[in-house]
Amino acid sequence: MVQPHEIIRSKRKTLSISIDGFGRLIVRAPKAFSEERIFAFIKEKESWILKKQAERKGAGISLPPKNLHGYKLLLLGEYYTVITYDGKKVGLDSERKLLYLPQEKTEYRIKKWIKENALRILTKVTEDKAKAMDVAYRSVSVSSARSRWGVCTYDNVIRYSYRLLYVPKEVLEYVVVHELAHTKHKDHSKRFWAEVAAHVPDWKEKRKWLKTHGALMEIF
Repeated sequence: MVQPHEIIRSKRKTLSISIDGFGRLIVRAPKAFSEERIFAFIKEKESWILKKQAERKGAGISLPPKNLHGYKLLLLGEYYTVITYDGKKVGLDSERKLLYLPQEKTEYRIKKWIKENALRILTKVTEDKAKAMDVAYRSVSVSSARSRWGVCTYDNVIRYSYRLLYVPKEVLEYVVVHELAHTKHKDHSKRFWAEVAAHVPDWKEKRKWLKTHGALMEIF
């Protein structure tokens, strides 16, 4: 029988299951539900769970260990090796594909660095793409969103998941174009997709890449 990776109990009234980007089964259950009832539900949904787990194998991506020294981190689609050292600054060696990280508060520091660089790059790409598309937006920010790569609000405020820093530049650009297209079309109509296709002809491949690599949403 399929075993859950985690069972999260809360004041909720219903039982639900989800499969994350690494194929792990996450169960959310009311506090009063017995394990027998939970596992009976898992058994009932077993075929669906196995199907989804087969689809989401993590695309070769591994979760960061507690000791980040030697960890391979994707940055704009390329793997960089994390080197922890006795220093105070995060450093990037693009030529040798190394990311130097202080030993103290390593996870805090790397997340801060990722967010700062994601905002810097996404701000510039959004500015450039908006000019090419002849559209306007109010502002750009990054968030810790794990369910969506980007969102454009009704009043054209654009927010991206900072984890876009992991994806190849051309895929990141597709997400930017996607959100900018929403400044003109607030739905996913034919006109919306025509707008996207005009600037990213192979957008379907880019979208497929994001789905295949959904496990990146679980990194930091």
